[in-house]
Parts: sequence; C-alpha cells; structure tokens
Amino acid sequence: MKKKLLTVALIMLSVFAADAQVSSPGGYDWRDSSVVPPARMEQHFEFMNNQYNFPAQPRSQWELGIKLGAPTVSGDVDASFPGFGFGLHARKALGYIFSVRGEYTYGNARGVGPTHIAVPAVFNTAWTRYPNGNLYYNYKTSVHEFSLQGVVNLNNISFHRAEPKVLFHAIIGAGFLLYDTKVDATNAAGANYAFTPGMSKATVKGLLDGTYETNAATNGSRLKPTTSFGLGASFKVSNKVNISIEDRMVMTREDLMDGVKYYYSTPQGSTAAVPIVSNGNDLYNFLSFGVNINLF
Repeated sequence: MKKKLLTVALIMLSVFAADAQVSSPGGYDWRDSSVVPPARMEQHFEFMNNQYNFPAQPRSQWELGIKLGAPTVSGDVDASFPGFGFGLHARKALGYIFSVRGEYTYGNARGVGPTHIAVPAVFNTAWTRYPNGNLYYNYKTSVHEFSLQGVVNLNNISFHRAEPKVLFHAIIGAGFLLYDTKVDATNAAGANYAFTPGMSKATVKGLLDGTYETNAATNGSRLKPTTSFGLGASFKVSNKVNISIEDRMVMTREDLMDGVKYYYSTPQGSTAAVPIVSNGNDLYNFLSFGVNINLF
C-alpha cells in the first residue's frame, strides 16, 4: 500500500509540476514534442498516454552569452572599483543539473596604494625615477582570461520539469590568463609627481594623469594557469533569453598583477631599507552582468 501511495504521489507531483510550468515565462510545454529528441520520443508518447510516470527529458541546449564586467585585483595595492571588462561564453547543457562552458573575458583593473613609501623601492624597477622613495604605488592591469568551466544548477533538482524562472548556479573552472600591468610614475610633462606623506587615496588619484606609461615589475612570463570559483543567478525573460549576474574569483600563483611584491621599512637604528615580501598571491575577481540566448 505504501508503494502504491508513493507512486500515485510521484505521478501527481510530476504532472502538477509540469502543468504549473506550461504558461510560466521561461518554461516549456511538456506536451510539445518538438523539444524532445528522437531517442526519448517513446517515453514522451508513453507519458502522454499515461503509461509512464514522468515526461521525457527535453533536448539539451546550447547557450551563447555576452557580459559586461567590473574586474578587480585583490593584492598589495588597494583596488579602485569598478574596473571595466566584458566577456563571451558558449555553454552546453549535459543534463538537468550540470553543464560545461567555455569563456573568454577581458578586463581593466586599477588600484592606488594607501601607504606612503618613504624609502627607495630597491626591488621594484617601475619606480627607479624615485631613488629616495617618496611615492604611492598605483597600477592598471589588462587581463585576457580563457577558461573551461563546469556549471551546476543549485535549485534545479526537480527532474523532468521545466526550469523555474530564477536559477542559482555554482561555477568551478580552470584555464589561463595573460596580464599586462603598468604604473603611472610620471605626469604629462614627464616629471615625477610631487607626492607628500599623509596624502589620502582620493588626493593621490586626483594627482595622477592616468597615462600609466611605465611597465610594472615582472617575474618573467605574464601567462599564468588559473583555477576559478564563483556563484551566479539567471532570470528567465523568455523561452530563449535570460539575464544573469555572476561573481567569479580567479586564482593564480602570481603576486605582481598589481605591480607590487615588496613593501619596504627601515628598522629602528638603521638607515637601510628592508624589503618585506607580501604575504599572499594576488586574486583576480570578475563581477559581471550578462545576457544569454538559449538555442535548441
């Protein structure tokens, strides 16, 4: 009796869930055979004739997307928000929950350090024009990132039904990025900036001319392997279109995306600058808003 009641309950729940999605934005009509691939057509007809408990799984989709982003670098120099970027992706659904996505993003991120460097930046070649120190670190980095990602729908666990209007998803990926970092070390006349101790971040930003003419220090190759993690939400506009918001953190074994690896201090009783290595690698974050088109 318990098995019979459970079967009846599952059938009623399945039919109710499918029927509830017929007229909802972004849903599909479970009676529509055009969304069912040939391999599952038999199940579709059996369900329509009350010979199968669940409707056939619809054909998996390709999704093409474009996004605008606000990239930032979390490192030794305070990030200036927002940066500007964009991205493109192609996504293939492999089932109700999991899909794979190939993505390219480009971003410009900037930052201005809050700390006055009062001693020579002896290990930072970008600031050789300031042999006695008296500077504030700044940077602009351009990033090209390519990644292959797995996307997991977090709330699409009710199998054999249309997607709800709002979907939440998690992202895990791997790939590589190519970055190029420059600093603004001179003004429009080619002279050093008149930095003074105690300047606020806003004052330093107002002093810079924004040309970023000097190459930042580097460890060699700026091509770096990456791993990434993120969360997002998509909102159905129609059967074919959804809009999304995502935040993805990209990790590399690189500490010079912001142009800085060392800070400097002068120990008490000494006149020599001692370099202090920063305590972690830089993180690249890409917050984005996108428009996606679903294709059968």
